[in-house]
Amino acid sequence: MNNLSGWFRSSAHLAIPLMLWLASHPLTCAAATNSAPSEAFDYAAPRLLTGTVYAAGSNRTNLLFTFQRTATRSGSTIHVERRFDRPDGSTGAVENIVFESGRLVSYEMKELQAGLWGTIQIFPDPTKPDRQEILIKHGRDTEPKGKGMETALPKDTVIDDTLYPFIMAHWTELQAGAGIKFRFVSLEWEKTFGFKLTKATEADFNGKPVIWIKMEPTNLLVARFTNPMYFAFEKDGSHRMLEYIGRTTPRFKKGKQWKYLDAETVFDWK
Repeated sequence: MNNLSGWFRSSAHLAIPLMLWLASHPLTCAAATNSAPSEAFDYAAPRLLTGTVYAAGSNRTNLLFTFQRTATRSGSTIHVERRFDRPDGSTGAVENIVFESGRLVSYEMKELQAGLWGTIQIFPDPTKPDRQEILIKHGRDTEPKGKGMETALPKDTVIDDTLYPFIMAHWTELQAGAGIKFRFVSLEWEKTFGFKLTKATEADFNGKPVIWIKMEPTNLLVARFTNPMYFAFEKDGSHRMLEYIGRTTPRFKKGKQWKYLDAETVFDWK
């Protein structure tokens, strides 16, 4: 088969807002946590990555958004912008991420069309310097900004721009059949949820051998409302991500309400 999206599509509907990692790099990174990495991942590479977001089940005929990730470096600081533009050129959502010396410092999401925002900040615990704290906030533009939820940063906590390096750091284990557990940030719930990565299958994708990685919740209650997501990676070389099926950042409007968007994202590797 050249495209396995139909094989997975029926189980790609998530009930909590998750974000996806949309960049790629050779397999030379350490685990994507905020502990001191033994070999830092270069979040400035690639400088530009683009993709296309299609409605799930449309056979890539219903274009919803174009995606662009840009990264700039200033000394030890890396700024990442991820933008989702509608076909008319207007911006549906934009995310800004800051890394300092290979560590995540902050994340900001503005869903312009739906009037929603969310932020993540990671900083040292003032009472325990060897421990880090995570502060998650989420709300509507029309509401006053609350205090959010602050807690100790769990081990192996992942967001969009650290999911790919986390997978690459555990690539060999995944190919051997291991299940890799981690925490994923949910903005709307202002907390992290437990998830697990496993190897789903191997297949052919437009003439290239690919490996599909499955991401699913570890909590049985959460699993009742959250179906798996799937990621297609090149089997050989630097294991670039070619396709993603599941929840993505922008929402879509149904009637007067903005609903979660489950879509098929295809990345444009030149």
